[in-house]
Amino acid sequence: MGQGSNSSALRNFNERIVISTLKKYGSASKADLARAMGLTLPTLSRIIDDLESRELIAKTGRRSQGVGQPSNIYHINANCLFSIGIKLGRQNLEFVLTNFSGDILHKQSTDFRQLTPEMLVNLIESGIKTLVAELKPEQLKKLAGIGIGMPWFIGSWVENNEMDKEYSLLWQDFDLAFQLETKLDYDFFYENDCTAAAAAELYFGKNETSNNFLYVFIGSFIGGGLILNGDLEKGVHSNAACLATMPVPKSALNNATKGAETWTTLIERASLTSLINYLNFNKVKISQISELPNIIDDNRNLVHEWMLDCADSLAFAIYSSISILDLEKVVIDSDLPRYLLTELINIIDRKLQNSKKKYDFLPKLQQGTLGEDAIAIGGAFLPIYFHFAPDKTVILKGGVPERSSS
Repeated sequence: MGQGSNSSALRNFNERIVISTLKKYGSASKADLARAMGLTLPTLSRIIDDLESRELIAKTGRRSQGVGQPSNIYHINANCLFSIGIKLGRQNLEFVLTNFSGDILHKQSTDFRQLTPEMLVNLIESGIKTLVAELKPEQLKKLAGIGIGMPWFIGSWVENNEMDKEYSLLWQDFDLAFQLETKLDYDFFYENDCTAAAAAELYFGKNETSNNFLYVFIGSFIGGGLILNGDLEKGVHSNAACLATMPVPKSALNNATKGAETWTTLIERASLTSLINYLNFNKVKISQISELPNIIDDNRNLVHEWMLDCADSLAFAIYSSISILDLEKVVIDSDLPRYLLTELINIIDRKLQNSKKKYDFLPKLQQGTLGEDAIAIGGAFLPIYFHFAPDKTVILKGGVPERSSS
């Protein structure tokens, strides 16, 4: 790479840092950004002026600081870009249309019992057309792309009784990316569902900023993501911090699998599927987590028993994680009703504090801020990440990480 390319890549990287910093701060002056980034004011000013000329950022007012001219204050131009995010869940598809600030402008969802590849492609096509129709012609020109947050290995859902075998066979050798990109003239981006959600929490979450945290999402299954030094760490197979297969002690619930094994995996104890299975085992009819509000008052003891068991496994998993990673926080989000998630996090925290040893550095537990929309917003963020996230590979390779396929 020549000197010109190095200079261009560094400038590109600095532009991404400016955008990322403004997303976190909300608004800032040139002097604020120069100090935060360690750049000279003239260098920073050139970057700001270029971003403003491209309408990616805009002035939001002026601020007086002592002697001299008031400083211009800049913020992200929310409507300079739009993107569509899709959450491919195990029981539903969720679509969101977002702006550059991650605000949801429109949202829709579709439930299903089982999926064929053809059904999925048709549902995605229909959902995209519905959201694209919400954009005015001048806004459509600013559509950055479509991101899909999805679990890997869809055909393997048969192993967890979420898909009949005849359906799973249809997924063998099916290339979702090829089918979508052949049928629809948009830029598509793909990522593991909870990895995408972790990125969304990093950039759009309302929590106090943290650059080192483990992200946990408790959905039908459980998954996660890892943020280190402000970067999304995807891993070799885009599967870092997947969490589902982490070994944990066996459950003490009455529906736990009997046998000589002394351990199981986190997915068996800390997923909403495990909650539904526990309720069904105890003769409470429920098939979707959305039905939980209808049955919880009459079955509060059962739900609490599951929460204790779930919290015990998550405390074990967090302790295992911090033996390898030195983290500031663990951010936990879920499809659970918010009050139940708050209670669950409090239980986990108490278990961790009661198990703490003298030289342990326990991370702060924090509730995620995006809730059930986290994965879909994460999907919408993928095109933004591709173009604007301050990823180190912009300098090292002159581009961002290759997008993941199904």
